[in-house]
Amino acid sequence: MEQYVRQLRMLWQLQELEQQMQVQENDLQGIPSVKEHHQKQNELLAFQKMLQENKKKLAMAKKEQRRKELELQTMIDLLERLQHKLYSGEIIQVRELENLEKKVQSTRKDKSSLEDDILQYMEIIEQGENDYSDDRKIQAEKEDVLQQLEIKAQKDVQVAQRKLDLSRKQWEELRQNIDADLLDKYAELSRHLRGRCISLVQKGFCGICNVSLPSSFRARMLTPGQFVFCENCGCLLVPGD
Repeated sequence: MEQYVRQLRMLWQLQELEQQMQVQENDLQGIPSVKEHHQKQNELLAFQKMLQENKKKLAMAKKEQRRKELELQTMIDLLERLQHKLYSGEIIQVRELENLEKKVQSTRKDKSSLEDDILQYMEIIEQGENDYSDDRKIQAEKEDVLQQLEIKAQKDVQVAQRKLDLSRKQWEELRQNIDADLLDKYAELSRHLRGRCISLVQKGFCGICNVSLPSSFRARMLTPGQFVFCENCGCLLVPGD
């Protein structure tokens, strides 16, 4: 009788270990430090992408500034030629002088506009370089935080994995000590009830549904080879007292 009861209790322990392993597997998939690491990693990637876009914009601004400077130099050379021609005295026709004067004024206006554009690009580039420098520091800080999180996440995964491996080892050792017919019965009940199917009876109450059991059940539970089930939840009853 004692051997039979011991076998039933080991079967209940096997069930509880499986429940524990399921929780541990879920915990392994949802470790907070791992989730936080993934989140920070995505944030860093988004920040790096933004940083690259700003770098491209800065490079384009510098390129446009150089283009404007070359255009300004061409404008200055043109203006010098026009002014030389205007004041050299080689043109004596009034209408031609008036047209040349208008062209000089128009060129001066274009030159002034180009100079304003260049000043604006210089301000944009200066601000962009300052922002880029600040963002590089922020990126370094984010990378440092991510590295620390990665170390913590790896440790947490290792701890959780060791716990799960220990439970699996205990589960395998326990199965080896349980009779095959009881394991078959357990597998059958698990398929039928889809969950916990072994109830450890304590003080006359079903350990699954907490229903009070008739006193006659105790003697039947202690009878070798006889399976006793809770009339309420259908679980196999195992004496725990």
